[in-house]
Amino acid sequence: MSYNYRKNCNFNVLTNFTMKKILDRIRQLLQYNHFINGKKILIITLLTSNYMSSQMTDNASQIPPPPCYANGNSGFGGAVGEGHFLYSDPNSIVWFQMTTSSNDMNDILVLYIDTGASGRNEIDANVDDSQDDHRIAITNSNAFGYGSIVEFPTGFEASYAVAINVSFGGLWSIPSTGSIGVGELDFITSVNSTLSSSTQEFYEFSFDWADIGLTDSDSFNFVGVYVSSTAYSSDEAYGSGIVSGTEGSDDITFNGYLSFPGCSETLNEISNSFDNVTVNYFNDQLFIKGINEITTISVYDILGRKIYREDHQIQENVPIELELNKNELQFIVIESSNKKKVIKVIPN
Repeated sequence: MSYNYRKNCNFNVLTNFTMKKILDRIRQLLQYNHFINGKKILIITLLTSNYMSSQMTDNASQIPPPPCYANGNSGFGGAVGEGHFLYSDPNSIVWFQMTTSSNDMNDILVLYIDTGASGRNEIDANVDDSQDDHRIAITNSNAFGYGSIVEFPTGFEASYAVAINVSFGGLWSIPSTGSIGVGELDFITSVNSTLSSSTQEFYEFSFDWADIGLTDSDSFNFVGVYVSSTAYSSDEAYGSGIVSGTEGSDDITFNGYLSFPGCSETLNEISNSFDNVTVNYFNDQLFIKGINEITTISVYDILGRKIYREDHQIQENVPIELELNKNELQFIVIESSNKKKVIKVIPN
C-alpha cells in the first residue's frame, strides 16, 4: 500500500461528507414540494437515506486517529524521537505510516513487540547476533564495542522485533530463552518498507497479523529504539523512560510502552486510569473534570495534522476556550502526566 492510497481514502471520506449535505438538501426540498407525486417523494427519500447511511458506515473505519508521538528526544537528529506515526489494520495487516518530521533517517529503527507470548524482559549480553546490520541493531550487539542492555518495562516480554533502515525492513522472532549468537535471530519476513532515502519525510511498513502469531482481533504492545548499524545507541525512542542524552553504550531502560492498535502509553509504575475524568466540548469551550494539573491539549484534523497544541492549568469547572472548525471531525487529545485521553468532536 502507498501513502497516496491513504490520502485517497481520506478524500473519499470528505467527498461522502459533502455528498451527505447535498442529499440532505435534496430530501428537504422533496419533502416540502407538495406538487410532486406523494409516492415519488417517499421512494426518493428512502433511496437517499439508504445511500447516505451506507456511505458513512463504509467509510467510518477509514477515519484516522490522531498521530502517536515518539519521546521527543533528538540525539541522532530527531528522525525517530521527533517523529510520529499513524496506524491502521485494514485487510488483516498491521500497517504503520511513519513521519520523520523532516529529519534525516540515517540509522535503524527497531521496534520490540510483546504479543503476550513468552519472550525476554531485556536484551543483554546473552543476546548478540552480529550477522548483519539489522541483527546488530536488534540485539544491541557488542561487535563494535557499543553493546549495552535494553531493559523493557515490568511485564513486557519481547518475542519479535522489526528493524528498518533505508536499505531494508524486516521482522525477526526473538527466542525466549538461552543465548543468541550469530545468525540465531529467526528471520520471519520483509515488512514492505517504503523507506528508500534518508531524506524521505514519510514512509510506511506493514506485515500480517499471522506473522506474529495473532489475528486482527488481537493487539500487541511495543517499544522502539533508534540505533546505528554498529549498535551505537541514541536517546530517541517510542515508549517512555530513556533519559535525554543517552548515547553510545549507555544502558537503555524503558518504563512505559505503546499499544497497537492505539497509541495510549502505559506507565508500569503509575496508575493511569481515566475512569474518573470527564471531558465535554460545546460552545467553543472544553470542560475537563478529574484533572488538577498542567495538561497538554492538542487537536488534530481528519488527516492527522496538528492544528492546535497548548499547555493549560486544569481547574475544576473552569472551561478552556477552544474554537474548532465547524462541521468537521476533529480529535482532541488531553495529555496529563501519566495518560492520554482522546475524544472525537464535530462542532456545529
